Amino acid sequence: MDKSSKRKSIYRLLFFKVTFTVLLLNIILAIITVQDTINIQIKSENDLREKIRNEIIGLSDFQTSALKTFEKSFYDAQKEALEDLTNKTHIDLRGENLNKQLKSLGLDSSFHDLYIIEDNIVVNTTYTPDWGLDFSAFGEERINHLNRILKSKTFFAERFQFESSTKRLKSYSYKAAKDGKILIEIGSYSEVADKIMEMFVNRLKQITAENTTIVSVNYWFGNTEYQFPLIDEPLNRYVPDSLIINAFIEKSDQEAEFNIKDQKLNAELLYMEQDPSTRLPDFALSVITDITHKNDPIIKIIKRQALFALSFLILIIGSIFIAIRSLKKHQ
Repeated sequence: MDKSSKRKSIYRLLFFKVTFTVLLLNIILAIITVQDTINIQIKSENDLREKIRNEIIGLSDFQTSALKTFEKSFYDAQKEALEDLTNKTHIDLRGENLNKQLKSLGLDSSFHDLYIIEDNIVVNTTYTPDWGLDFSAFGEERINHLNRILKSKTFFAERFQFESSTKRLKSYSYKAAKDGKILIEIGSYSEVADKIMEMFVNRLKQITAENTTIVSVNYWFGNTEYQFPLIDEPLNRYVPDSLIINAFIEKSDQEAEFNIKDQKLNAELLYMEQDPSTRLPDFALSVITDITHKNDPIIKIIKRQALFALSFLILIIGSIFIAIRSLKKHQ
C-alpha cells in the first residue's frame, strides 16, 4: 500500500471515528435532556392535578359544613308544612292547585316546591319540568327508599342534594298521606346554598381560565345509576360515557383520550367519596387538558440537538480538514 492510499485510509478512519463519537455523545445528551423534560412535564402535571384536587376537596368540605349549620331550620319548616298538608284529608292533592297550598302554608313558591308522588311518578307539582317524572329512572335503590317512607307514614328529611334539572342545591322532605296511597314531597332552595354553589362554579371556571392547557374543570355528581355535570357546556357530550360511568361504578380515578376535530384531549376523572354523614352524592372532578401539542417541547429539543450535532460535526470535520491540508503543505 503506497503512502497516499495509507494516508487516505487513516483520514477515512479518523472521519468515521469523529463522526461516530460526535453522534453518540449527542444522542446520549438528547436522551438525557428529553427524559429530564418528560419528567419535569409529568411532575408539573401531577402537581397541578393534586393542587386542583386538594382545592376542590377543601371547597366541598366548606360547602358541607356551611349547609349543616342552617339545614335544620329547613327541616323544621318542611315538617310543619307536611304535617299540615297530611291533615287536610278533605282535599285531593293529586288535582289540587299546589301553589295555592304553598301560599296557605306561608311558604314562598320561589324557594319551595311541592310534589305529589303516586306509584313512584310525580302526578302533581308546583315545578312543572318535573311533572310526570318517573323515579324509577334513578334506580331501584331510590324506588325502595321512597316505598319505605310511604309505608312508615313518618316524616323523613334528606340533606341538601343537587337537583339534576337546575343544578341547584335543594333540601327534600317526605311524608305519606294518611291513606298511605300518595307520598308528599317538599323541596326547598336556599339563597345561602345558591351563593355557595355560585362561588363553587366560579372557582371551577377560574381554574380553567388560569391554566392555558386546561380546557375544562367540571364537577360530576351522581351514583352508579345516573351522573350529570354541575356546569353545562358543549364539551360534556364529547367526554366518553364509559369514563364517567366507570368512575362511579369502580369508585376510582379514570383517564382517557379523545378527539374533537383536530384537537386531541385528555380527560381525567378524579373520584371523591363524600362523608356518609353528609348524605350528599359522591362526585368526580373532571380535568380535561389539550394534549394536541404536548410533544412539541420534546420535538423541539430533538431538532435543536440534531442541529447542534450537525453543526459541531461540520466544525470538527472542517478543523480536521484544515489541519490535514496544513500538514500536507509542510511535507
